[in-house]
Amino acid sequence: MTFLIFFLPLVLYFFAAKIFNQIYIVLYFFLGKFSFNLRFNCLIFTKDIGILTNEIKEIKRSKIQYVQQVKTSGFKGNIFASWGLLIKTANREYNILSYQSYDKTKWLGNIIAAWAKVKYLPLSKESGVRSQKSGVRINQKNYKIGQQF
Repeated sequence: MTFLIFFLPLVLYFFAAKIFNQIYIVLYFFLGKFSFNLRFNCLIFTKDIGILTNEIKEIKRSKIQYVQQVKTSGFKGNIFASWGLLIKTANREYNILSYQSYDKTKWLGNIIAAWAKVKYLPLSKESGVRSQKSGVRINQKNYKIGQQF
C-alpha cells in the first residue's frame, strides 16, 4: 500500500509533464515567430510563442567567434532531416534556430557570419558532417546585407 502512495504521484507527475511538453511543441509549431535584428554592434534575436513566451537574446558582434550549422533531426539516414544555427561566443553557445531546411539555415548563417566578420561552418547536406570548405570569404568593400550567397 505504501508503494502505491509514493509511486502513483510520481507516475502522474511524469505523465503531466509529458502532456505539457507535447502541448508546448504544438504551440511552438503553429504560433512560433522568430526575428533577427542586425544592428551595428549586436544581433537581437526574438522568439515569441503566442502570449506564452517572449524571449529576447542580445549577442554582441565583437564577442561572436563563429557561426555553425548544426543538424537538429534526421540522424541515421532519415530523409526528413532538419537543420539549425549555433552562434559561438567567448562565454556561451546560442542555438538561435532549429528544425529548418538546409538552404534556409545556410542562407541565414552566411548573412550573420558576414555581418559579424567571422567564419561560417557549414555541414555537408548528405552526411551531416563538417564540410572541408568551412569558411566564407568576405569582400568587405562590396558586401551588402541584401546580397544573396
